[in-house]
Amino acid sequence: MATVHADEPAPESAERPREAPAESAPDAGSGFAAAAADPDVALMLRCQSGEEAAFQDLFRKFSPRVLQFARRFVGSEARAEEVTQDVFVQVFRFRHRYRPQSRFSTWLYTIATNLCLNEVRRPERHLRVDLWNRRDGEERPEGPPLPDPAAVTPEEGAAARQLGQRLEALVAELPPKQRAALLLSRMDGLAYRDVAEALGSTEGAVKALLFRATQTLKRGLRDYL
Repeated sequence: MATVHADEPAPESAERPREAPAESAPDAGSGFAAAAADPDVALMLRCQSGEEAAFQDLFRKFSPRVLQFARRFVGSEARAEEVTQDVFVQVFRFRHRYRPQSRFSTWLYTIATNLCLNEVRRPERHLRVDLWNRRDGEERPEGPPLPDPAAVTPEEGAAARQLGQRLEALVAELPPKQRAALLLSRMDGLAYRDVAEALGSTEGAVKALLFRATQTLKRGLRDYL
């Protein structure tokens, strides 16, 4: 994936994504305290001050995670790479709107989630069920770990592969908000409060989304468990 340059213009799209969230400005003391406690916040504050090297550091550190999230969300490698580029264009474009009361990763995933939601809602896009496919150079596919076929019988290995394929298909068919909550919480390990912030929702609503998503997966996997 090509490196994003800070002066790259924001891409045009059929549906304008929601801009990075604005927050009330903190006092200087809270900013210094947050930067001291979280090196990612410190990098983002350096980026705000115009240090392009800090932006590139953030890109190198977080772009693989954003790409993985986008790939699982939109189900297409090519579109996931484009979304990831768009995410970091917005990070730089709206860098002055970031406030250190929020963790940088939460603010970043808010942008990524909005862009992924816009992508899957575009009528000309049809989600391809190729989530967690093996990428060039990888020794194993990403996603939920499955039993090693070499360590089990051929029948058990085939059953495990069928289970994995069925899980991928079920996740792909979830409503976008449920899919977002599931991936942010279960795959990327965000706390409920951070998922709620990324979705512009409440912790209670996130728990409800996760409950419905989990019930759907349980029903869909009933014949495999």
